[in-house]
Amino acid sequence: MPQKLKSRKFWFAFMGAVLPHVAAYMSSSVTLAEALQASAAVIIAYIWGQGYVDGKSLEASTDS
Repeated sequence: MPQKLKSRKFWFAFMGAVLPHVAAYMSSSVTLAEALQASAAVIIAYIWGQGYVDGKSLEASTDS
């Protein structure tokens, strides 16, 4: 886990999940439902992307 906290991908995903809620709080043009959808999309994309990268690294290590 400490390795993940040093990852730029993690921090961009974290900010992508938090900023829609900030926008919903600061502005009336973004609803809470839209903010939740945007945050969920970012989190799902990060999980899928990280799983893909982890799978490829595991595949490369078993091929060697």
